[in-house]
Amino acid sequence: MHKRRSSAFRLSGTLLIATSLVGCSGGASESDKASSNERELTSLEYSAPSTAPDIKSTTIPSLPIEGYLVSQKEKEQILTASRMMAKSCMERFGFSYSWSAASGQRVAPDDNASNRSRRYGIVDSVAASKYGYGLGSSNVRETSEQAPSAAMSEAATRVFLGNSDPTVKVENGTEVNGHKIPEGGCSGEAKRKIGNGLSNRTANEINIASFDVSLNDKKVKAALGAWSQCMRKHGYAFRSPLDPLKTMGAGSATSQEKTTANADVQCKYETNLIGIWNSVESAIQKAMIGKKETVLEEGRRETDRSLRNASAVLSGESR
Repeated sequence: MHKRRSSAFRLSGTLLIATSLVGCSGGASESDKASSNERELTSLEYSAPSTAPDIKSTTIPSLPIEGYLVSQKEKEQILTASRMMAKSCMERFGFSYSWSAASGQRVAPDDNASNRSRRYGIVDSVAASKYGYGLGSSNVRETSEQAPSAAMSEAATRVFLGNSDPTVKVENGTEVNGHKIPEGGCSGEAKRKIGNGLSNRTANEINIASFDVSLNDKKVKAALGAWSQCMRKHGYAFRSPLDPLKTMGAGSATSQEKTTANADVQCKYETNLIGIWNSVESAIQKAMIGKKETVLEEGRRETDRSLRNASAVLSGESR
């Protein structure tokens, strides 16, 4: 049995972060609760697997937490329906509401916050030879992390946010054009009608915490060391497969980047880093899920409820 404590680890942009129609804010109590959950998760005991699958391709076993995470396709469905509801509400008050797609990270519809295809760095030797550390694939689309296409007027902002933002200073019962601004404004009304299933917070916490804990697992450390030693034979001094992503992957790949990326993938295959890391993290996640199964199931049910509501809106059955 292993028991590890580790500090919070940022995945350098490799994990996706779900966004909601409107941002949420929390006081010190929310921050304290998150910290408490993190400490609880990263202190759990888990049974490390005795063996690991030999992975030398892009086919990586799914992680246990993925059953609770919201996919990009589901996220887009909920967001689109929420925005349609907000648009309808704003029109009721005589304001327009629109949004435009932001140029951001490109992801496949079935991807989720685990970002399994690049969670342990690049794993596709063909793509590495063509695109280096860049995505390069045409079988992806822009994320739907959209924002209003134009800045709202002060009056429109009051209707959109209502009393959800204390800086806007909208009192309960305030009327505009003969209609009372709903609780939380039009954004709040839309969120209530669709639901809070855009993101399963506990699943997201486990998704990040398990990666953090895995970095201190002795088997993962040994595999990372073997990978690093392999890279040294190719002339590169990287301690982790996440290190190259800090300086490469943006813009067109140079021939040097492609060569580095190809060596990276080949060393992963030679040392079975992907198989070892994935199997260890799966064990960690199973232990974490066992501790939080009830709240995880509640979160997934809320996502399913939001998807049903969103489907009704998008099909015209509910407006």
